[in-house]
Amino acid sequence: MRIRTIVAGTAALALLAGCGDSGGTTGTPTTASQPPSSSGGAPKIENPLDVKAFEAAPCSMATPDQVQAYGLPGVAGRVNTTSPGASCVWLGSSTPAKMAPGVTILPEGTNLSTIVPTAATTFETFETQPAIQGYPTYMALVADSRKNGYCSVLVGVSDEKAVSVSFQSDKGSPRFADPCGAVTEFANLVITTIKAGAK
Repeated sequence: MRIRTIVAGTAALALLAGCGDSGGTTGTPTTASQPPSSSGGAPKIENPLDVKAFEAAPCSMATPDQVQAYGLPGVAGRVNTTSPGASCVWLGSSTPAKMAPGVTILPEGTNLSTIVPTAATTFETFETQPAIQGYPTYMALVADSRKNGYCSVLVGVSDEKAVSVSFQSDKGSPRFADPCGAVTEFANLVITTIKAGAK
C-alpha cells in the first residue's frame, strides 16, 4: 500500500515551518464566508480555541467513537514524532477503508497570518474553503495529489494557532475519489473535539 500521510504531511509542515512560519457527534461545516481579514490577509478569529491541552496529547483531537464512526473501527491514533508540530495519524492502511487521516497543530510562529501572505509561493494549490464551524479553512496542497487520494486543509483556531488536517487513501478505498470531502469531514470532527475541550 502507498499510504503517504506521514511523509506528505510532514513535508508540507516542514515547508510551512520554514516559511516563518461526545462519541461520533459532529458539528456542521458552515458555508458562510470567511471572517474579516486581520493583518497579513489572514481572517480574524472571533472565537479563539485553546489547543494547549491537545499539544500535549495530539491523538485526543479525535475520540475513539469519532474515529470509529468515520470508518476506522479499532484504529488508534499514533503520535507522529517526525512532525514539526504536535501531530497524530490514524493508520487504517490494513483495514477495508484503506485510508489514513492525520492532524497537526502547527508550531509556534506558524499560523494563518504567516501562511496566507506567502501561500502562492509555498503551495501548488491554496484555496479558500467554507468555514468549519465558523473557523476559516483553506485547502493547502504543496503538491496537488487529489487524483491520488490525498488532500489537506488548514483551519485557523486562533490568531496565533492553526491546525493542519491531512487525508491519504489508496485505490479501493471508498473515499479515494473525494479526498477533500473526507479531510473536511475529519477536520470537522477535530474542531468539534477541540471546542468541547476548550469549554
